[in-house]
Amino acid sequence: MKKVYFNLRKNSRERMWDTEREAARVCEPLRSGVEQKSSVARAGVRGGRATFFQKVRHFLFRLLPLINHQSVPNSESADLLYMWGAFPKGSRKPFIIEMDNPFVLTYYKKFAFRLRLFELKRKLRLAKRLTFLSETAKNHALELFGTEFANKSLAVPPFMERNYRSNRRPGDGLVRFIFVGLGFRRKGGPEVLRAFSKLPHKNARLMVVAPVNEKLKAQYASDTRIKFLPPQPREVLFKEWYPQSDVLVFPSLHETLGVVALEALSFGMGIVTTNLYATPELVKEKVNGRLLPHPFLSPTLLNGVPVIDCVTPERKEFESNYLRGVELYDMLSENILEAMTEAMGNYKTWQENSVKHFETNFSPDIWERKFKQAIAD
Repeated sequence: MKKVYFNLRKNSRERMWDTEREAARVCEPLRSGVEQKSSVARAGVRGGRATFFQKVRHFLFRLLPLINHQSVPNSESADLLYMWGAFPKGSRKPFIIEMDNPFVLTYYKKFAFRLRLFELKRKLRLAKRLTFLSETAKNHALELFGTEFANKSLAVPPFMERNYRSNRRPGDGLVRFIFVGLGFRRKGGPEVLRAFSKLPHKNARLMVVAPVNEKLKAQYASDTRIKFLPPQPREVLFKEWYPQSDVLVFPSLHETLGVVALEALSFGMGIVTTNLYATPELVKEKVNGRLLPHPFLSPTLLNGVPVIDCVTPERKEFESNYLRGVELYDMLSENILEAMTEAMGNYKTWQENSVKHFETNFSPDIWERKFKQAIAD
């Protein structure tokens, strides 16, 4: 069986650990021996006080047009290296690079990407395969790098179990909406709260799992249908909250794939989200949810396909231009309210269609087939 080395780091995302674990279906996984941290723990680390070395490193990363290279310790016996957004350092072994979007290769710095584009293309020609979390990310890469890379490019969405089999919805006549997101403002949280507060249905409930400040919570204290939880570990969400939820409300303003939406799809929820970047791959309008128009971005073409491209603008510039303070996007809030109102009557149909969509496009069997293709000779 082929030995594949997975370049996991201590702050690698859960989906990366899922890939390494599930890869045992088709290969022998190898890794450096680091321990996994949850998304909540990673967020806590980022929010802590940085060391002098970290500050210098962060300054250089902002200043210099760097290409992402990572060491591959303990990979000597591997037949193939599986890298996340980075080129292997100090190794001549065949390698695969997975990308959530093309800019990961320069630490998401667009000026560095533009400056080093020729060199990036030269390095990518050495890769055995380029894999992407979505068809949208693949099209984005082909738009920027050229169609010469089409034959080695493959979309392999994150692995996800058939979580709908563990659902235990109470069936008590309540319709349970859930919002999950570490970036409350960026994920459209304030608009969700305003929209839900206007929803007249007494049998509607909203669980907000996010870092929400106390002042904002107080504004909605009189609406006893709304409950707030701080960010929860993934295993708690999967065990306690997702299995009881009917509809995910996730009107993110800046997203690549939105793994939260894929998780909701795997639980067979209806989904209300925005039509940006790869989310239309997860949600089909009025089939398994609502795909809301983005409040301020318009479609562009990536490899000939219309896409709401929210990832090309610099992240800090994007946030300073569009996500300042507590300003609300009123039209987005009204669209969310309309979608929630529709969900009150259609959520069961949406749920059935989410299960069908998941089975057809994202099931473990589909993932295994695509991953096997990715590492094949």
